[in-house]
Amino acid sequence: IDLNHRFTPAALKAKEWVDAGRLGEINMIMMRMWINNPNESSPWFHARALHPHSIDILRYFGGDIAKVQSFFKKGEGRKIWSNMQTNVQFKNGIIGHLVGSYDAGGSYGLEQLEIVGSKGRIVLEEACQHLTFYPRFSMETETFDFLGGMMHFNETFDARIGKWVEQNIAGVDPEEIDGKGEDGLKVQNVIEAMIKSWETGSIVEL
Repeated sequence: IDLNHRFTPAALKAKEWVDAGRLGEINMIMMRMWINNPNESSPWFHARALHPHSIDILRYFGGDIAKVQSFFKKGEGRKIWSNMQTNVQFKNGIIGHLVGSYDAGGSYGLEQLEIVGSKGRIVLEEACQHLTFYPRFSMETETFDFLGGMMHFNETFDARIGKWVEQNIAGVDPEEIDGKGEDGLKVQNVIEAMIKSWETGSIVEL
């Protein structure tokens, strides 16, 4: 299960901050992921191919998703639903938002994650390049650029595969594997709920 976006030093540092309680109680998580992909396939090619990654990041920081409400738009000259916005509610009450597109590129960048809590805010840009902690009651921010020496998204694949090899050598139980099959199934279930939400004009419960 190649959910490689969570295996960057910056994502791991952000997770460390969350687990340590630096953000306090998390209120909302926003995620944006978009690329230039002119390919035309099934109507849901964009959602099913790109957004296992973005939804995995939402789940990595927020836990399981309980409800989904989605909106889709076909880009100029497109036959597929190449643009999407989704609202989510996590089982623990956190609210979230996801924006995605196959009609992006150039200077747009790849992705941005924002986690907002009662004590602070985290912004992670381009999966691995820039990570900033913003305290709620202070102007003193904390920023890491290219944490761990990871400079580019392409480096995330080695990091993910390396973790899988490491855990297998260590004999980690299958249910403890980081990025296991269950995670892949859960993100696909969310995607199918997104599609159902758009087709039925409803909020879909998982």
